[in-house]
Amino acid sequence: MWSGVARLLGLSKDEWPRAWPLAAYLFLTTAGSVASKATRDALFLDRFRAVDLPYVDIAIAVLVGAAVALYLRAYRWLSVPALQIGSLCLFAASCVGFWWLSGRGGDGRVVFIAIYLWVGVFGALAPMQVWTLANFVLTTREAKRSFGIIGGGGILGWIVGGLATSLSASWLGAESLLLWVGASLLLSTGLVHLVWRRSFATAARW
Repeated sequence: MWSGVARLLGLSKDEWPRAWPLAAYLFLTTAGSVASKATRDALFLDRFRAVDLPYVDIAIAVLVGAAVALYLRAYRWLSVPALQIGSLCLFAASCVGFWWLSGRGGDGRVVFIAIYLWVGVFGALAPMQVWTLANFVLTTREAKRSFGIIGGGGILGWIVGGLATSLSASWLGAESLLLWVGASLLLSTGLVHLVWRRSFATAARW
């Protein structure tokens, strides 16, 4: 069955086992990014004015630059899968921590500023990691055939993430979306491991 799907999509039997986990990885991170952005906007604007948004957006730009610089330096000491799995676990733990802090009650203005800034950094880094991994495990020729499938996972993530956000927020509240995002990030760690393991299995056959 899956070999037929691979042929239909123009992929070889060696490319499909790596393409679909990468597409699923981008789907989960994109859906999580959409849900987390909806959460941060709802929580932030409930306690701050819209005119305050440019200040936190400027802070996000600075933080993303610093985070990317640290991320690139970390490649000197960690392997690609270890760095990605570690960062995904850190993001997931942050989701749970912010969910717990947001539910404690009180004013919580500092917490919601932190959530807004964290989502900005997470939304920039998490999808980027998918393409970084793809560049490591796919050759140029394989990438030409696979990137369309992988990108389709991101498009589907935007659609499903928006739908899940509207349903979950209305039933369970905006804070509950943080747990949903954390779960999607933990699932992504398994996909990173799967892609990396299959890339070595393919190289061994060569």
